[in-house]
Amino acid sequence: MEYTTALFFIGLITFVLLFIEINFMYATQGFGYGWSSNRGATKAEFSPLAQRIKNAYNNQVESAAYSVPVFATAALTGLDSSGAETAALIYVIGRAIYGPLYYYGKANLRLVGFGMGSLSMIYILFTLGKHLMA
Repeated sequence: MEYTTALFFIGLITFVLLFIEINFMYATQGFGYGWSSNRGATKAEFSPLAQRIKNAYNNQVESAAYSVPVFATAALTGLDSSGAETAALIYVIGRAIYGPLYYYGKANLRLVGFGMGSLSMIYILFTLGKHLMA
């Protein structure tokens, strides 16, 4: 997978997770909560599923904080490595399954997606480091 394509899919996954979070919040808390500018005045009660949905989105944003710069650097420096491109595909697949597995509520299952993403990113960083040092 090309690094620019990986960036696109990271953005798409982030958008889908945000879309699910917003719509679930509206469905469970009502539109008044979503449009209210003074939400802090009334403490909303979130179900365990709602909290997992929020956490999955927050985790995606946190992972984008390190993956986007790595993929952008790989694309801008012209990193040409079939291994790193395969790792980019595995990273995207791992992040794509992480959210739904997080929603399910089984921590050991979501570690599969997290592990795919983390190990892939380590490989890409290592390959990128070798490329930049050459």
